Amino acid sequence: MKYEYYDVDNYNCVERSLSKVLNEDVNIVREDLKKVSIELNIKDSNEIEVFEEYMRRNNIKLLNEKIDCKIKDLELSNGKYIIFCYDKKDFYHLVSIVDNVLYDKSDESFDLYTIKIYKYL
Repeated sequence: MKYEYYDVDNYNCVERSLSKVLNEDVNIVREDLKKVSIELNIKDSNEIEVFEEYMRRNNIKLLNEKIDCKIKDLELSNGKYIIFCYDKKDFYHLVSIVDNVLYDKSDESFDLYTIKIYKYL
């Protein structure tokens, strides 16, 4: 798997990852996430329930849960993926992988552990 630096100033990992996988303007993704959070009566649009509902609505489906392997060890076919991951402590993160390229602010994400893998269908 390769790495490509990907950042959009003032946007969080949820907004950036979804924007990349959906090939959608990050401002639109942010606004849509806010709408979902209001519908679900959840204050933070960064919450798991919010981004999972947003993904469901945008044809991004859960493939695996709690795989617990490092991102760098994943063997994914070509396609568009969202990886919910963590450092086995208190840092949780969302990254996008498109055609075996990890898009994120840092290549250190390769060493994060998977919690859930979603695929854009």
